[in-house]
Amino acid sequence: MLTKDQIQMLAIGDVVTDAFIQLLPAEAEIEHDQKRHPLLCMTYGTKIPFQDAIVINGVGNAANAAVASARLDLRTAYISDIGDDRVGHDILRSLRDNHVSTEFITIHKDAKSNYHYVLWYGADRTILIKHEDYNYHWPEIRSHQKPDWIYLSSIGSSGKAIHIGLMQYLRKNPDIKLAFQPGTFQIREGSKKLQELYTRTNVFVANKEEFQQILESNSTNEKTLIHKMHSLGPETVLLTDGPKGAYGSDGKQIVFMPPYPDPKPPLDRTGAGDAYASTFTSAIATGKGLQQALAWAGINSMSVVQQIGAQAGLLNQSEIEAWLKKAPASYKATVV
Repeated sequence: MLTKDQIQMLAIGDVVTDAFIQLLPAEAEIEHDQKRHPLLCMTYGTKIPFQDAIVINGVGNAANAAVASARLDLRTAYISDIGDDRVGHDILRSLRDNHVSTEFITIHKDAKSNYHYVLWYGADRTILIKHEDYNYHWPEIRSHQKPDWIYLSSIGSSGKAIHIGLMQYLRKNPDIKLAFQPGTFQIREGSKKLQELYTRTNVFVANKEEFQQILESNSTNEKTLIHKMHSLGPETVLLTDGPKGAYGSDGKQIVFMPPYPDPKPPLDRTGAGDAYASTFTSAIATGKGLQQALAWAGINSMSVVQQIGAQAGLLNQSEIEAWLKKAPASYKATVV
């Protein structure tokens, strides 16, 4: 039985405030370059009208995972860093309103909180990011608070102390399960520098392009990429491929799950991957099997893209079950 202070899911990663700037269709366009990602193009050196601006506090890969976990009734806490400014205090308020414990969040005097700008065009977005350089440190976690699971995601390039503290903590507590959804700087570090982390991971989540980057592979075959990721150490692997669906593997079988059909065209795809990753992990953490975890994840991801931002559409367990009951026959996992 859980004590009143025991943590079921402890999320770790940078937290940000997102300022969404909705671009007018007539003021921007997408150009396709075969050598790289599509380009968002706007007129240079002039004033450009925009449609709307919306500020959303307390988001980011790990923050989104923490809120998703809390909505699925897991007692959730969060390790992160903020500045002692208005943005930081708004972030704390948002997390607490979402029933996420902020006990382990460090407030840095005379520092800024992370503030990102989201250029929202159509259903997709381009995010201008800047991770503030904090004096990161691993917090004290008392023995009666020891988490069942730790969910590690995006940390800025100066966050090495968190990785070191985490690995020291996991060596002392080998029974704790670890989920790893790497962020930009962790992906750039590569699997060799973070070898111990990959070896210790119970659930690993990334999208297909991130798999290729981490594994330094040009393969487009999902099964090949998943097998290579297992070889680094993770027990359970989730490879997401946007609107094409996702592949989950427990090392014994690989299962494909198609996307849940959108009830209406997506409004904003921000946080869809985070919703998929964190819901899958939360389902595994509560004892669900691979196929059920994939089914839950697809529904929560579908719900998130129907609203603005990464958290407004996150569902609780009963809401996920309701969507599952009315799922079309095509929404089922298949072994590949």
